[in-house]
Amino acid sequence: LYRNYFYPGSDSNEALRHFLPVVVSSAIGYGAAAWLTPVVTRRMSHASWITILLALGGVVTLTLGLTFGQVEFIAIGFGLGLVAQGLAICVTTILQKEMEDDFRGRVFSVYDMLFNVTFVVGAALSAAFMPVSGRSVAMLLVVGCGYFAAAVAYRLMTGGRLTASRRVPAGQPRPASPAAPASSAESAEDDPARRV
Repeated sequence: LYRNYFYPGSDSNEALRHFLPVVVSSAIGYGAAAWLTPVVTRRMSHASWITILLALGGVVTLTLGLTFGQVEFIAIGFGLGLVAQGLAICVTTILQKEMEDDFRGRVFSVYDMLFNVTFVVGAALSAAFMPVSGRSVAMLLVVGCGYFAAAVAYRLMTGGRLTASRRVPAGQPRPASPAAPASSAESAEDDPARRV
């Protein structure tokens, strides 16, 4: 968009200078998510906040993106930065809370790999369909509607609650993991053959 639509007759440095505010606004959106997400998730579930963020991504993409205005694209940078980082924080928090210690590292590795691979795949797919100018109403409609579809699907899957929650109600002791080995002292007490 910036190289071939907004500044087609200028050199690449001119386009880059005007694209820089979008990058900065995205970074500010990331920072805002780091502050806002913990505040919001004290008052609602992570699943509800994820649903709201996905819907916000759709609203921002469709209402601002279809204007193809540079000021609007700066706002999109902030909005989608907030959405992306807010989602990442929520998913990481859910994995941290809900995943057993024995599997957490492996699950994080797979999640992180999938998160990064989707960026590469998304860029490759969009490059195959994007016009040279970068101006594509169809692509924005696909992305915006994709956000809304994801919000609806996630809400239906979770019912507003954490998926596959392992939380123990307040006041009840958390059961010990069956895979956790007993300490040597406990083993000795439980095994009459080892008592001296």
